[in-house]
Parts: sequence; structure tokens; C-alpha cells
Amino acid sequence: MGVLKLGVVSLDGTKIKANASKHTAMSYGHAKQLEARIHAEIAELKRRAEAAEGLPDDLSLPEELGRREVRLAKIREVKAQIEARARERDAQAQAEYDEKVKRRQEQRDQGKRPGGREPQPPTTGAQDSDQLNLTDPESRILPAGSDFVQGYNAQAAVDAESMLIVAHDAVQAANDKRQVEPMLEP
Repeated sequence: MGVLKLGVVSLDGTKIKANASKHTAMSYGHAKQLEARIHAEIAELKRRAEAAEGLPDDLSLPEELGRREVRLAKIREVKAQIEARARERDAQAQAEYDEKVKRRQEQRDQGKRPGGREPQPPTTGAQDSDQLNLTDPESRILPAGSDFVQGYNAQAAVDAESMLIVAHDAVQAANDKRQVEPMLEP
């Protein structure tokens, strides 16, 4: 269209809030605790029903068991999603670790002494602190100034002269440092 000649392009990111509360997230550790508690509640309800131990008159055993089974299914789903994210994260961390080890070995093979500490192998599996937001599972808790927001990191590349946006994206990464190359790709 002849409007734009790319010269200097500026790239910046900002945190935008998702339509989700950061308080609706469930951590992997809490999901495990809830799962154990619900299993115990189900066992106690069944034990009391078998022993004919005075269940309250307004308590319907099939409804109560059904409610708990639905909650267990949701908790298992959340745990599975957290574990899937952990596997993706572990694969990336392992690839980065292997690359670091390879670079250090190449330096040794060239007779150079690699600087810094030896890289530590990554921890694998879902950690108790891993979280999933139940309202918007794709959003992340991101630092925004002195606070944290449940949201996304919006990126914009702008031509410095015409001030036209030439590329934009929303990512889950909190840091902008790895966003330059993806924004340059067509």
C-alpha cells in the first residue's frame, strides 16, 4: 500500500488481565489434598450407611456420593492438565540442560575451561506449587510492577517513524526477553 517502509521497529510488552480471578486457581498440592479428603468422606459415608449409623434424614446418600464423584472427576481433570503442563516444561528444561552440557563439553574438547557452575539437571514431574486457573486455564499469574495479575503478556512491534503496529501477540511468558525472535517471524 506504500504506507510503510520498515526501518526501526520497537517492541514492548505489557501485562493484561484475563477474565479470571487469580484466586480461582488450584495448585497441584491442594488438588492432591482435596482428592484424599473426598476419598475419606466417601468411605465414611459408605461406612455409616452400611452400619445404619444414623445418617441425617435430609441426607440422600446417592446424591451425596454423586456430588463427591463429580468433584473427584474435576480434580482428576485438573491434576491431569497440570501434569501435562509439567511434562511440556520438563521436556523444554531437559533440552536446555542438554544444550548447556553439550556447550560445556565442546569448550572442554577445545581445551578451554568452561566458566560458572556445572548445570544442574532439571527437576521433573508436577510440583505441589504448579497451578491451573479453573476459569481461564490458558492464563498465568504474572508479575506486574509490585503486584501480580492473572492474565497474559501482550506484545506489540511498532514502526518507529509511522507509529503503525506491524506485529502483535499475546503470550503466557512473564518475561519479554524471549519475544523478539517470534515477533520477527512472518
